[in-house]
Amino acid sequence: MKSYFQINESISQTEKIILPDDTPMRNRPNTITTMKTTWLTFLPYAFIKQITQPANIYFIVIGILQIIPVTSYTSGVPVIYGPLSMMISISIIKDAFEEYSRQDSNQCRYKSDQEENNRKSHKYFENSFIECNWKNIYQADIVMVMENESIPCDILILSSSYQGGIAYVETKQIDGETNLKQKYSIYDLQQKYHIENAINYKKDNSVKFVYDQKNPILYKLSGTYQISNSEVNSLNYGNFIERDCILKNTEWIIGLCIYSGMDCKIMLNSSQERTKRSRLEQYMRICIISISISLALFCIMASIYEFLWTNNHLNYSYLGLSKDNVFVDLGLWFSLLSYFIPISLVVNVELVKFGQAKMLESDKVMPNSKSHQSNLIEQLGEINIVFTDKTGTLTKNSMQFRELFAQNEKEALLCLSLCHSVVKSKNKLIGSSPDELAILDYCEQKGYLFQGIDNNNNLTINQTHFHRVMSFDFSSEKKRMTIVVKTGDEYILFCKGADEVLLELIGECKHQQVIHQFAIKGYRTLMLGRKTFKQNEIDIYLAEYLTIQYNYKKDEEMMNKLQKTLESNLEFLGITAVEDLLADDVGQTIQDLKSAGIKVWVLTGDKVETAIAIGYSCNLIDSNDMLQVVTETTVGSIEEVFLHYCNESANIALVISGQALSVMLDNLQLKSMLLKRAFYAKVVIVARVSPKQKQQVVALVKEYLPKAYTLAIGDGANDVSMINEAHVGVGIQGVEGTQAARAADFAIQEFKHLKRLMFYYGVECSRRNALTILYIFFKNQVFITPYFWFGFLNGFSGQYLYDQWLSQLFNTVFASLPQVLYALFDEMHPSSEYLQWSKTSHNLLEDKPDVYVQFRQQPIFTIIKFWLWVFNGMVQGLIIFLVCTFSTENQNMDSGMTMEFFEDGVFIYGIIILLVNLKVLTFTYTNYNFTIFFIVLSILVYWLILILVNDYELSPSFNFYRYLVSPQLYLALALTCMLFLFDLAIERFYDFQIYVRKPESIELV
Repeated sequence: MKSYFQINESISQTEKIILPDDTPMRNRPNTITTMKTTWLTFLPYAFIKQITQPANIYFIVIGILQIIPVTSYTSGVPVIYGPLSMMISISIIKDAFEEYSRQDSNQCRYKSDQEENNRKSHKYFENSFIECNWKNIYQADIVMVMENESIPCDILILSSSYQGGIAYVETKQIDGETNLKQKYSIYDLQQKYHIENAINYKKDNSVKFVYDQKNPILYKLSGTYQISNSEVNSLNYGNFIERDCILKNTEWIIGLCIYSGMDCKIMLNSSQERTKRSRLEQYMRICIISISISLALFCIMASIYEFLWTNNHLNYSYLGLSKDNVFVDLGLWFSLLSYFIPISLVVNVELVKFGQAKMLESDKVMPNSKSHQSNLIEQLGEINIVFTDKTGTLTKNSMQFRELFAQNEKEALLCLSLCHSVVKSKNKLIGSSPDELAILDYCEQKGYLFQGIDNNNNLTINQTHFHRVMSFDFSSEKKRMTIVVKTGDEYILFCKGADEVLLELIGECKHQQVIHQFAIKGYRTLMLGRKTFKQNEIDIYLAEYLTIQYNYKKDEEMMNKLQKTLESNLEFLGITAVEDLLADDVGQTIQDLKSAGIKVWVLTGDKVETAIAIGYSCNLIDSNDMLQVVTETTVGSIEEVFLHYCNESANIALVISGQALSVMLDNLQLKSMLLKRAFYAKVVIVARVSPKQKQQVVALVKEYLPKAYTLAIGDGANDVSMINEAHVGVGIQGVEGTQAARAADFAIQEFKHLKRLMFYYGVECSRRNALTILYIFFKNQVFITPYFWFGFLNGFSGQYLYDQWLSQLFNTVFASLPQVLYALFDEMHPSSEYLQWSKTSHNLLEDKPDVYVQFRQQPIFTIIKFWLWVFNGMVQGLIIFLVCTFSTENQNMDSGMTMEFFEDGVFIYGIIILLVNLKVLTFTYTNYNFTIFFIVLSILVYWLILILVNDYELSPSFNFYRYLVSPQLYLALALTCMLFLFDLAIERFYDFQIYVRKPESIELV
């Protein structure tokens, strides 16, 4: 199979040339993959990932020490590799589940990739178009796309079924918008590459294309094309369509593949794995390091003690002592005390968070919620500042036309009916802006029915044709749209756009008060203008317009200049008012967030007046708040405004314009003043901001308030940068699409669900995960402390206390499941649902913002709290060791010999298992029969194992049944009950979970 285009890679690092040739581009296939690994490479990849984790490296080293005879207490058998292998296997299975499943469709990623690569399209081959798989399209191939088909790769439009070369595409896969966008074929190639001329594609003139090398920049493409040796003409974004867009209302297009496969812009913009860590995870890493240092100190002390004790007892020949190497003893004690760092810590926490995330996704109260970063779920309970978009987030992005102020209503309605980007398909209006759709619905009600546009650029209003002579599309930079139409012998220019832009074009306007009144009501406004031309005037402008359209690399600048010339001295027509309806329960949600001490910042592209009006309507701004509006654009004037409002205790609602923000971000002193002012303000609104400025504001707050945790929420592609920058990103699956939801850490359907996400899941997961980590460290200290104290009875010779095999089951069998069940099902305020995975009713915590304040200001997991739990575990381990050891010291067997140390180890181990399982009950709010059953089962499993192995001589003195009649056993059980009640008293009555100390404060840096 041949292609008649070839890529020349040698001309530049930034551009590519495609030349007519028969050489195919086999090295640029259209294959994509969203998997980090393949079926063959996943296991090696996952295994290497696991064994390179710091905690796992530590236990691998411990295993090596167990193999070396002189440092082993396990007869050279690396018994720790048993539970380590189990933990690594669980992590690999979890990674496999996340790697090969899509959270939004529950399909295998491998299968999804195969389905994508095997989708059907048509490409040019031997003078005709043949059906092929997408993966068999190569860069430089010519493809044909039919109506309602997806674009298989990034293409330049060579020809369209419309005579004028127009094509309409739906771009929801790129920007989430379902409204149609207009694209255009390359003017000089429309006829050459018409579908009816396919047999002649290789004949006649050659074509050379120069364009940008692959890059992730959306909404931009520049380049040139040259037919044979003729004049070089420009390419622009209007000639370009991204992969996965859908062709609409256009019978067919012919396109040239310029980026394929993983080089396509949508693939280069695919969300990469982001590294975000919660405060709890960061603290846990610090604690692991600190406990490792403690372990090293204990081992050094033990090895030195053993060295000195051995040297002092060398004269006792019956002991068979010899001089030891202190470093060998150090290795032995590292091996013995390896449980200082819990082997199951990381895996248990990961599995718990994964389970909590799945429970969130199955929640019926907030349906279709998604968790893309389960490791951040507890961070939802410690948010200080929420950054939110307005349109589609606080509002529904559902537009209703409210008012039209016009001096000449007929002309205003005609302007609104003609000046837009809406198309009509099958009697349905489809447009790129919901505002325009609402406006056209209003026009139809007033008798101005838009009936569509034909191939000759004729727009029809109520059977009347208006020929479109020139059109200047809307852009965020120009903030206006202009069209020139011909009706009869008259040429009319209609323009609509932002009021601040049209005021400059119209000049003096006496109706600015109307704009202000509309904005106060929260309406989105547009100003309308018109201008008429004579035939000789329009001929000059039209010639320049056509020339500029194809002038290489000068089109944008010169076209903007021409547009401004045409628009000079416009006649005022009118002002429209469109309302974006508030989303459900937005006001109550924001009020509850404020009651929880959370500051809400609104970052919006709307006008200052509109943003303020929305602030009042959604309870963001109270009637008692004092507005401080900063719209100045010079350093001196902004400083003056900030200095004027110097009262830090006042109820300030700070409102900043995008232009003022740009000045502040470029001035270090103003940035500091902005953050200080915003720090004390109750509310902050930043209006007329770009997506980049949204991201900059979040980054600025993180820099100057390092102790504050931020959450950003939005629904559009323009919110993705802000969402990625915040500590926690939440996307709303709204009218503007799903790009924000896909890029976010969590996705919800409506803004009101944010309260449940934070107040219920955030608080509960923060509490349960913190206590789970503290408990894991506690139980390991109880377990390992007797080893250390046992050293004083054997000269720190490294004698093991517990059975080497049973000890490996401590964190996997005997003391594992109860803590997992606690972390998944415990609730401070349980509903009537009994152990239900999918929640179907609201929780009391959603109406308790004061609880959120309590847990954020006085978090359960702190460095001080960590060491209190560790110390508590060490003390309880010491008490158990002393009671169990010395109560059996004088107990004689039938032979008259005293009990062996192995008997003590079995005894101590059993009491520890009993204690650590009962410990879970001390901080549990909800005790289900199910959870209590597994606590009891975890305790009994140990004793059942002892019964099973009783017939085997584990030691000469071991007899399990003697324990049942031993008073020492019941003394130890009584002690365990006392320790349990002591812990319970601390947790319940002394309120150990909120340790008496000052709340954590947030300070400006």
